[in-house]
Amino acid sequence: MRSIFASFAIALSVGGCTTATYEAAEMSCSDYIGKPISSRIAAYGPPTSVYRINASQVGYVFKTKTTAYVGGAPYYTVNYLTGADKHHTPVRQITRICHGVYVVHAPSDAIPVSERIIVGIQAKG
Repeated sequence: MRSIFASFAIALSVGGCTTATYEAAEMSCSDYIGKPISSRIAAYGPPTSVYRINASQVGYVFKTKTTAYVGGAPYYTVNYLTGADKHHTPVRQITRICHGVYVVHAPSDAIPVSERIIVGIQAKG
């Protein structure tokens, strides 16, 4: 049991995105590559910190945790003695954690955030 917990802790500390359950997340952290950093900020809030990596790149550090509830869709069973019975699928909680540095191409600080395009993600660790 300890080895499973240790493996999970190491996987989280390496960085990137992970879903706490085995369900697929609706949008992976890497899906933002090629889009402006402003879309990432609009979706999940402001970064933890921002720093210049080199003359042409800026790093935005994010650590977000989002929880969604899926399920609850109705379905029916037929009982020929009493008629149709309405049931609901179980509701499951899906928690997604994104932790890492979004690398943005920004050769100048004068470039607006809406024009800063994400070129990669570095694992934070």
